[in-house]
Amino acid sequence: MSIIHEEVQNNPRLPFYFYQSNQIKYAQHWHQGIEINYLVKGQDLKFAIEGHTFHFNSGDIWCVNRNKVHSSSGKKQDWSYMGLIIDDDFLTSNFPSSSNWNLSLLGRKSVKNSQAYYQLEDKLVRIQKRINKKMTDQNRFMILSYFYQLIVILDQNFTQTRPLTASLNSPLVDDLISYINQHFSENLTAFSISQHFKTS
Repeated sequence: MSIIHEEVQNNPRLPFYFYQSNQIKYAQHWHQGIEINYLVKGQDLKFAIEGHTFHFNSGDIWCVNRNKVHSSSGKKQDWSYMGLIIDDDFLTSNFPSSSNWNLSLLGRKSVKNSQAYYQLEDKLVRIQKRINKKMTDQNRFMILSYFYQLIVILDQNFTQTRPLTASLNSPLVDDLISYINQHFSENLTAFSISQHFKTS
C-alpha cells in the first residue's frame, strides 16, 4: 500500500487549507501541517492514524499531529465532513510554542472539558459559514478572528507539549520530510531521494 505526501495549497489570504466534503474515503497520506477534522453527519467513520484505527460519529472532532500517516474509510451513507490543515510555517512563526505541540483530541468521548470542546466546534462552524461567502477583507478578518480563537482553545485545552529536545523522528526522517516539502514540484523518485541522502 502506498503512502503519499499531500502538499496542501492554502488560500493565499488565509493561513490554513479548509475542506468540506461528503466523501469519506481518503488513501494513506501525510502532511506537515496539523489537521483538525469534524464529522458533522455520519456514523462509524474509520480513521487510521499511524496504524491505529479510531471510530468517529456525528459531532466528533479529532486532530492529526504533524507528519502522521493517516487515512479514512466508512460504509456508504450520507456524510458531511469538514476540517482544516494549518499552515505549519505560519503557525510556528506566529505561535512558537506550537512547535512542541502534541495534540490530544480524538472525538467527544476523549475530552474532559466539554465546554472547550463545544467552543472548538463553534469556531469550526463559524469558519465554515464565513468561508463559503465572498472573500472580502471584512469576511477574511472575521475568519481569522475565529481561527486565532481556535488556536488558543487548542493550546489551552488539547495540547501536551513535548520537551524541546525531544524529536518524534530521527534526524534523517526530519531532513527527508523537509527535503520533500521543498522539492515536491520536482520529479522526485525514491531513487533520486536515496541518492541525495546517500542511503538506501
